[in-house]
Amino acid sequence: MNAKRRAATTLALLGLLQATLGTVVTMAVSKGFGAPLFWCAAFSFALAWFAERRATTS
Repeated sequence: MNAKRRAATTLALLGLLQATLGTVVTMAVSKGFGAPLFWCAAFSFALAWFAERRATTS
């Protein structure tokens, strides 16, 4: 597994963790505390998509 594909996998797993924690925090506390985690998850998924795209073209 090359470095770009490994980075894409790591970022996708990080996004899943952030989305899971965001859901739990939103349910436990309020939307104001969980919302930043959803933004971080979306950013991680975007970076994972970009890294995976770069891994398949090079």
